[in-house]
Amino acid sequence: MQSTRQTEPFFLSPSSNWKEGAEESRVESVETRAPCKRVKLPEAFELPRKFGVSWGCLTQKAHNGLDAVVAEGGAKGLRFRYVLPYDAETGYYATYKRREEREEKSDRLPQYFADALYELAAKYQIELTRDIYVLVNGAEVDKTVCYQKRRVEDCIRAIEDYLKNEWPRVLEWRRKKEEERRRLELKSQVMAALKDWYRRCFKWPVLPGEEGKLVKRLELYYGMCEMAKAAIAEYGEKYAESLISEYALRRAFWWDGEWRGKPISCFVTEKRAVCRVGEKMAAFYVFDTPQGVYLRPEIKLVDDWIKVAHRGDDS
Repeated sequence: MQSTRQTEPFFLSPSSNWKEGAEESRVESVETRAPCKRVKLPEAFELPRKFGVSWGCLTQKAHNGLDAVVAEGGAKGLRFRYVLPYDAETGYYATYKRREEREEKSDRLPQYFADALYELAAKYQIELTRDIYVLVNGAEVDKTVCYQKRRVEDCIRAIEDYLKNEWPRVLEWRRKKEEERRRLELKSQVMAALKDWYRRCFKWPVLPGEEGKLVKRLELYYGMCEMAKAAIAEYGEKYAESLISEYALRRAFWWDGEWRGKPISCFVTEKRAVCRVGEKMAAFYVFDTPQGVYLRPEIKLVDDWIKVAHRGDDS
């Protein structure tokens, strides 16, 4: 739009009452100059209608070599001129929307929304932010609350209804979402700590997909872990650590007895055992037979067999 302002300024105000079909002496338009093919202006153009101009004249090559609808007019020093590219078969090249529609899809606050906030400021605390919303008594309100409610009164009612009914639901949804986030974060931390605990106890990481089994049988794993720590404390890492695994601990047991006149205390797993004989440490092979579980020293010079567990009715 092109406009020129002369010495006598002209201002539009809300009280101005310009109607379509204003007197010819007050409005000058291309519609009155010469016969032409008249084309109705898009509904989005409200300013020309305030001056009684609702049609334009289809003019050849009026806009960069394209045919265009030209509409111009004015009154009391204010003039306007629109040149809108137009095709005789398909119509206007561009889609023209009203100001409210354009503002709804932009980051700007629509005028009716701003006017509604101004009215609400008398009884609510209004705070503008750098985000897309405005704080009304601490509630986050954006222009979508007044979607398709472009009258100030309608927008005010929509905002107050949002504050009363919708905003509490938004807060409740956010509270539940935050609780869920914290629960998942705590679950992740607990699982990470549990995996680390498992690795330190059994010298092996939790295999992928086995996390659920670990959680469900935590009491069992805790008992096996305590057994592993007791074995290492009793016999030392040099002898006991090689026996520590989840599989071995499931079948492990303690045995105390006497061997060659000396007290013996053993930690027995499926394949090997470590024993304290008097003040010395010794390693043994484990044999699980139908008659019972036997230990045999790893030292080849000694061929003793020590029975540490019975089978069936064997006593």
